[in-house]
Amino acid sequence: MSANQKESRVPLLLYPILIALVILYIVFTILTFGIFLPEGDKKKSGSKMTKNNSEEERIRIVLERKQNRLKTLVLRIAELEVIKRQITRKEKRILFGVRLIICIGLISFNWFYLNEIIQKSLNMKHIDQIIGSIADLNAIILLGYSLPAYLLYGTVGKFTSAMKRKITFILTKKHIPSLSELQLLKSEEMQLRQDIHQLKLALEGFH
Repeated sequence: MSANQKESRVPLLLYPILIALVILYIVFTILTFGIFLPEGDKKKSGSKMTKNNSEEERIRIVLERKQNRLKTLVLRIAELEVIKRQITRKEKRILFGVRLIICIGLISFNWFYLNEIIQKSLNMKHIDQIIGSIADLNAIILLGYSLPAYLLYGTVGKFTSAMKRKITFILTKKHIPSLSELQLLKSEEMQLRQDIHQLKLALEGFH
């Protein structure tokens, strides 16, 4: 083997060694930089990370509790909403029944009064007088209804509204605790949803 061939092979053998030395140099440089990093900076960096982790964990725990509370609230609100709908349906049926009874009473009263007039007046030519008598009767009925309403409440509309409120109160009397609870739970639900939204935004700030 000639001297030229030996000289050409030596650099090729050195390439892996040089690469290994460069890698070791970089690793030792990084380690040395970490060793000689001021202790204050290390402690600050570590304490900051620990503080962030503990704060994030605390927020996650609070968020989980509020989400569980919200699930419980939603179920209870659904139960109370069923009671409220039942009361509303019953109220509508009662009010419709009252109006129907009044309407049937007025029609029946007018019918009997009309028969009485026809039997007394055999001459149907006096139909205008019959209609006038019926109109007078209904005017008296209306007066008997509106006069107390005006004296007690000022207007017939206010009287009707007051009667409706009384009927509603009678129907809801035994359910007042449930309806009050429903109102409070809805307020709490709204606040919980706002809190959960804020907590989720806070968690996104950690990433």
